[in-house]
Amino acid sequence: MERKYGSKEEALEVAKEAVYLAWKACGDPAGYGVFQDRGPDQDREKVWEHAYNERDYYGRNPADEKRINCDYVMGRMMKLRFKLDGEKITHHDYELRRDYQAWCAKYPTFASLFEAAELAALAKGA
Repeated sequence: MERKYGSKEEALEVAKEAVYLAWKACGDPAGYGVFQDRGPDQDREKVWEHAYNERDYYGRNPADEKRINCDYVMGRMMKLRFKLDGEKITHHDYELRRDYQAWCAKYPTFASLFEAAELAALAKGA
């Protein structure tokens, strides 16, 4: 699914909020994620920086700057992938699995996660 926003700054704010909401919804670290756990009290910018730069695994590939790959983020199994391209966000629309996308207990679809992120970003004035 493709979502279009009024500017690339607005799309970035929604992307950051979606990653943060998903990270918080994951709850505790999973499996070997306990070794990457940074605690539950992280702010949105720290979670985004960690997720965007893929700090829990191999690091960001500069040639793939539009792809957001939140596999594990600070110990949370997110498996959240989407594309941020200027004023557009493109995300999947397949059925989520609780054992992979731990955030789906709170947001049962990609659409529900991004809708919540849009509302939160708008409330903050994005």
